[in-house]
Amino acid sequence: MCDRVSLTERTFERNFLKEVGITPKQFAKIIQFQSSLEGVGDPASGRLTEVAFDNGYADQSHFTRVFKSYTGLSPKQYRIQASLDS
Repeated sequence: MCDRVSLTERTFERNFLKEVGITPKQFAKIIQFQSSLEGVGDPASGRLTEVAFDNGYADQSHFTRVFKSYTGLSPKQYRIQASLDS
């Protein structure tokens, strides 16, 4: 991407941070989480382990840690809560 906009990686990161307010890596993690959130909220999407791997998490424990950091709930707790709210 940096080559396409003729910027060094560091300059791109600085500009991104200035305009968006977070780093490109933080932004990518949020997008990854949002995608996994959809899978967790939909019981038809399969097992939670599959949701984790389908969204690029290295393993279930990493997925659970990240998920809890954003929601305060484990993926299983979130899925149960989502089914109750439906």
